[in-house]
Amino acid sequence: MASPVNQNKVKGHSPHARSSGDRGAQKNVNAHFDTNAAYWDDVYSDDGLQSVIYQQRQAAVLDYVDAAGLSPGSSVLEIGCGAGHLTVRLAQRKLKVDAVDSSPGMVDLASRQAADAGFADDVSVSQADVHALPFKPDQFDLVVAVGVIPWLHSPGEAVAEMARVLRPGGELVLTADNAARLISFTDPRALLALTPLRSVYHRLRSRSGEAVSRLHFPSRVSGFVSEAGLTPLAHRTVGFGPLSVLGRPLLSDARAVAVNRRLQRLADAGVPGARGTGWHYLLRAVKR
Repeated sequence: MASPVNQNKVKGHSPHARSSGDRGAQKNVNAHFDTNAAYWDDVYSDDGLQSVIYQQRQAAVLDYVDAAGLSPGSSVLEIGCGAGHLTVRLAQRKLKVDAVDSSPGMVDLASRQAADAGFADDVSVSQADVHALPFKPDQFDLVVAVGVIPWLHSPGEAVAEMARVLRPGGELVLTADNAARLISFTDPRALLALTPLRSVYHRLRSRSGEAVSRLHFPSRVSGFVSEAGLTPLAHRTVGFGPLSVLGRPLLSDARAVAVNRRLQRLADAGVPGARGTGWHYLLRAVKR
């Protein structure tokens, strides 16, 4: 078995003090991912709809990573590394990876995943808060943040931190849960996510100790990136489903997977009505 990956538990530095509400929200998110670490390890090998969509998202992210044209040995920061599946894919591309996550359970899992894959010398895994990254300005050639934005209490501040540690000419690849996803317009319950009632729902859940994720319209995510001084280069959406009414799925899982693949082909072809309504919004940007 490979030697353990370099695993440093570090604290970030920020010019902004964390409010008790922010700390509480982050604690809820950490607890959620610690508790569900096994799910995030298994989801990339399953063949159900949710797993297929996450696999599509990872493949699309890697397409953007490859488009950056990095040289072997380039430095990459992966934020929200989770179980470490993407971490390993980055290391396989001969990149030097700093992988961070706010969840201790995920840090442990990603560390084992990278070590077992034989990348102990190429990957460093640590605990960090994306709102206050413990890295120098202009340190990385690429920053990747997959599935992070939905769980942040201050996404604009976090994207500014991503930009800070990115060198001029470096690229950012991130994803968000799309408020304009197809189900937002087909299921009455999902429509609540687009109303002010949703913010009340989030506050009540947060106060009860539950982690909450948020949807963002692509224009809002692009705004975070532009406000951080980055220039968008490309964007797309991936993943369609589960199609439901009042929370009940309309299709069997196998049928839903087939429909998802058909809709994804339409989205990839740029067909209006499909190209912007995938579950996950992906954005690639550069620091000028």
